[in-house]
Order: sequence, then C-alpha cells, then structure tokens
Amino acid sequence: MWVWLYREGGSRKYITLGLFHKMTKAQAEKKRDEALDEVQCRQASAPNPDITFGQFLNGVVLPFYRSKWKRSTASTTESRIQHHLAGEFGEAKLQSLTLKGFQKFLHEKAKQFSRSIVAHLRWDLRAIFKLALAEGYIQRDPTAALYTPKEATVAEARVMTGEEVEKYIGALEVRERVIAHIAIFAGIRPGEILALQRRHVTDDCRQAVIEQRIYRGDVDTPKTLTSRRKVAIPPKTAGLLKGWMQAVGDEPTAWLFVSENPLKPMWKDNIWHREMKPLLKPLGLEWANFQVMRRTHASLGHDAGIDPKVSADQRGHGIGVALDVYTHASMGERAKAAEQLENAVLTA
Repeated sequence: MWVWLYREGGSRKYITLGLFHKMTKAQAEKKRDEALDEVQCRQASAPNPDITFGQFLNGVVLPFYRSKWKRSTASTTESRIQHHLAGEFGEAKLQSLTLKGFQKFLHEKAKQFSRSIVAHLRWDLRAIFKLALAEGYIQRDPTAALYTPKEATVAEARVMTGEEVEKYIGALEVRERVIAHIAIFAGIRPGEILALQRRHVTDDCRQAVIEQRIYRGDVDTPKTLTSRRKVAIPPKTAGLLKGWMQAVGDEPTAWLFVSENPLKPMWKDNIWHREMKPLLKPLGLEWANFQVMRRTHASLGHDAGIDPKVSADQRGHGIGVALDVYTHASMGERAKAAEQLENAVLTA
C-alpha cells in the first residue's frame, strides 16, 4: 500500500492512498497532494484569502460532493472538472478569477466541444463558486451571469425508425434480442436491465421491479429516486422474455443475463461491443447503442401518441427530461403538424 503519514492537532495520522501494484509513485504523490489540500482547508480557522482554485477544489469542493455523488456521476464529473477546470485555473487565486475570464474560457471550449460539454462546464463553475460564497472564501460570485455560448454545437441525437428497429432486432442473437426488446419497448436503462434478477420479474413477465442497477460490475441503487419503479412489459417482449426465463431457473437471486461467471451479471460495454455491435455493423446500425435505444423508445412512443407522462414514468425520469432530451419527433409527425396548422389558419 501507498500510505501518507502526517500530523494533525498533535496526533500522528495516516491516509491509505491505494494499492502499490495499481498506482505509480507519481500517482500516489498526486493523491497525497489532494489529501494535503483537504487537511489544510480543514485545519484553517478562517478561509484563506490566498487559496488557489486548485487547493479549494481538492480541499473543499470534491470532498463535499463525493459524499453526494454516485460512483457513475463522480467518475464523469470529477474527470471533467480536473481535466478542464483544474488544468486551466488550478494555480490562480480563487478571489482573482472573474466573470470575463470564465466567459472567455467557455467561448474557447465552445470551439472545440459540443454544447452539452460546455453547458456542463458552466454548471460545474456555478456549483464550485456557490460553495465558495457559502463558505466565505469569496465575497461575490463571478459565475452568476455565465451563459453557454451560442456557437457551441449541438450534437445530432439520432433515433431509429420503426423499420430500422425491426432490422435491428432481427440481426441479434436470442439473448441480445431480449435485451434490445426490453430497452426499446419497455424503456429500461441498460444498467437496470442487466441488474434484473428472477425475483424482480412476475411469472407472466408482464411486469418488472427496478430497484438496482449495474455500474462497472458493481450493484448500485438506480440513478435517481424516480428510477425505483415498476415497469410494464408489452406482450411480444414478455413472450420473448418468458422463453428466456426458462434458462434462468427459479432461484430468486439468479441474474437474468449472467456473465461468463454465473454468479455475476454482464457488463453493458461487454455485451454491446462484443455481441451486438458486430452484428449490427453490416446493416449500418452500429451507431444505435443503448442511449439511442432509449431515445427511440421515447420518440416512437411520442409518434404513437403515448402520453408523455406515462412514457416518462416508464423510463424513470421527469417529464421535462422526457420532452427536452429523449423525445425527437419524426419528420412525418412534423409534416403532419405543419399541415394541421396551415389548414387551421388558411381557409382557402
């Protein structure tokens, strides 16, 4: 083990940094420095006016939010903050940073990255400086008026058509076909699908209880409180699932989709890259990953006239997210709506 020994309040203390065979000396020293920032901030009787952005980030912000974030959130958010924000502002004094400098930073990022990444960086800065203001490290918040630059590009969010869905499902082997059916027609997240056990599915396979998910091999709670739910499974998907359940058996804790180790569930990335994507590539559908399947559920449901609230409850998120993020009206639906408006206004 890499271990850092130090003194605090006259007492000798230590922090375990990580396993020797998984961490280089340089990585251990970096983690030690982050821990040092946290200890120094904790020991300070009053906020240090000369504290740098990097010291405040590692000593106050990240320790505070790590207790709140799920593992999946922590891995993406912390990586983004360290790469973009700490790399740019780490050595600058916290109190010297200005709105003008931050807005220029976002404009530069908008030239390189999608609107989603730039918007997340803006949100990260807002969260960091709200905490700094609340803790008395700054007297004013320079991020309050930040905006996402209009030149930030919006990445195309593709969805499958009904015809593509049929080709998609037809190309897969039985196990992957069942998973795709559940994702597209029941709207369940991939981590939630792979976390299903026999006890979560009714005997007729028409309902499933979502109370856990798999993230990088670990069993975790669902993404949000609204993600803990009962979902309806449509008849054709239920028929496929019922046939698959014969191989699962009756043991309540048996995983529906096991890995090579029968005691562990499959990983999302493994099943996509090894089993699904190679079969979809000849059809030109290798772009339709699990995220696309989720958007397809929302968009085809919208085109079919399904109530947005019902669809959102099925997927386990709010209706605002359902409409703004996942639902994409087809061109046919847009043409129909445009014609409907025109006919309502023009009488001749």
